[in-house]
Amino acid sequence: ACHPPRDRLHTIMHLPSNNPDTNHSLVIDCSEGEVFCGLLGPSGQWLSSKQSGPGALEALFPAVASVFHDAGKSLQSVDRFLYCQGPGSVLGLRLGAMAIETWCRLAQKQVERMSYNSLQLTAALLLLDNKELDNALLLADWKKNTWHSLRINNRTIGQVSPIAAANTSGEDYPIYHLPRRKGWQAPPTGACTLPYEPDRLNAVLDAPGLFEATPVLDLYQSGGNTFAKWNQQRHRSGSL
Repeated sequence: ACHPPRDRLHTIMHLPSNNPDTNHSLVIDCSEGEVFCGLLGPSGQWLSSKQSGPGALEALFPAVASVFHDAGKSLQSVDRFLYCQGPGSVLGLRLGAMAIETWCRLAQKQVERMSYNSLQLTAALLLLDNKELDNALLLADWKKNTWHSLRINNRTIGQVSPIAAANTSGEDYPIYHLPRRKGWQAPPTGACTLPYEPDRLNAVLDAPGLFEATPVLDLYQSGGNTFAKWNQQRHRSGSL
């Protein structure tokens, strides 16, 4: 059920192109409930972009086909994929990675893969919008009682790591919250909620360390598996 219909793949591969130029980047972000995709030109400008939902399985391939159609390009013009490796929707991220791997195999040339992290992208945009911000803590939902966290120290973006919800109290830095599709807990008191804006990715293309070349597609791993004894109580987000 997860394999794209053959006619959609054919459409994406063979859309007409009025200009056979190359050096274009296809951006795929399936970390949220909605899919974002866009085509960047050689100068980093959006030639076309689209945000579509409700889920990656239904929306990804029509959205990509629409982007190519609106830009008057085809997959042959793409020399690199910029993809979100997470954290975010596990199903969406896997479907996006599967699609990119398929397109890379079908391409008749070497295609570059470059990944970015959804929290690091948000942090880069936060610093772009706040020139006076030096230090901050960025949180996003992971699971019950635990956040994905990222620290900004002296305007340097750190790595993403888990942090217990109880450990965010008494934080001296400003706290920012990136909401996700499932909210397991309320953000700390006083946290500022931020939107997720992959459509602004081209504004931070030069951000140090934001994009990483990945010869093999790799998704973000939140941490090792943990196991708990089963009980009959139903788990609910937002009320735990």
